[in-house]
Amino acid sequence: MNLKIEVTLNPRWRELGSRVTQTIELAARNVEKGGKERIAAWPAIDTGTTMNTIEAKPVGNLMRAENLEWRVGPVTEYSPFIEFGTIYMRARPFMVPALESEAPRFREAIGQLMKELETPGYGQQVRLV
Repeated sequence: MNLKIEVTLNPRWRELGSRVTQTIELAARNVEKGGKERIAAWPAIDTGTTMNTIEAKPVGNLMRAENLEWRVGPVTEYSPFIEFGTIYMRARPFMVPALESEAPRFREAIGQLMKELETPGYGQQVRLV
């Protein structure tokens, strides 16, 4: 007995994938901006190195259309001490609040895209042949 299953994806899946990628990039860039704004608001900025190294970058191949993973944050080795504090210095969070601020907007945007999956046109056809 041979069974064959055919799955036909709607061509509009690519469009949705592109919109998911754009939504993720927008969220990453908003977290970057929020982190910079928050650290700039602290009166203890010395050289601005940490603030100037905060950036959102896709992880992996930059030429891929589906950059679903982004790294957002500063690269200075002492930035965790600023964010979380030490036994000698109180925490001055800037990245975690930026991420927490963006999270509801990101969830809403992704939720809207997921609802589109339930609408006709984005579905798939599966048939047993």
